[in-house]
Amino acid sequence: MDQHLGLFLALSVGAGFGCGALAVFVDGLSSEGLPFLEWSVGLYVTPPFLIGWMAVRSRTAAIAGSVTYLSAVLGHLAITHLTADDYNMREYWVWVLVGFITGALLGFLGNRFRSHVPGVRAFAAGFPLGLIAVFLWVSVRAYVRSGGEDIHLGVLLLEGVLALLLLALCRGWAARGVALVWAAVLSIPFAFGMLSVFSLVWFASGDY
Repeated sequence: MDQHLGLFLALSVGAGFGCGALAVFVDGLSSEGLPFLEWSVGLYVTPPFLIGWMAVRSRTAAIAGSVTYLSAVLGHLAITHLTADDYNMREYWVWVLVGFITGALLGFLGNRFRSHVPGVRAFAAGFPLGLIAVFLWVSVRAYVRSGGEDIHLGVLLLEGVLALLLLALCRGWAARGVALVWAAVLSIPFAFGMLSVFSLVWFASGDY
């Protein structure tokens, strides 16, 4: 599909914007959330990865991945602007940087997800699964700790479905098993990365 670049990028923009807008609604189901990425990280991680998976060329996949993620930022901003009385625009500049880099990486890995080599497919799948796993672990802990009052069950189900979708698309049971191992291993540095990103968001917000 990336042979029709204009149509492909339009699909990237539409998918990203829609998922970013949906994330605002999903986070609204819970009584409290994390800054911007909230509890619905799968809606930011999955679209650029799948868009990259649809691309034939890795360079196009990386570009489309960035476009998809940045469109999700724009979708989140647009809906937040329409529905929220107060929001901090400076926080979004951090997510523009994060989206540009992470989106390109997810798009590239989505393209590698097409590989006939099981080990390559497994790592490509393990990367987004690890990102989702970190937030799902945080969400489940918050859900159990609050007895379901802080986190809506629908958020957990959505994240679980998106993770299962990526796992199902990974061809071969051996590759799926290795992908889960990669997800577990990568979730450790991803957890520290998450803290670093949210520290930048906090610093950008000026609330320190």
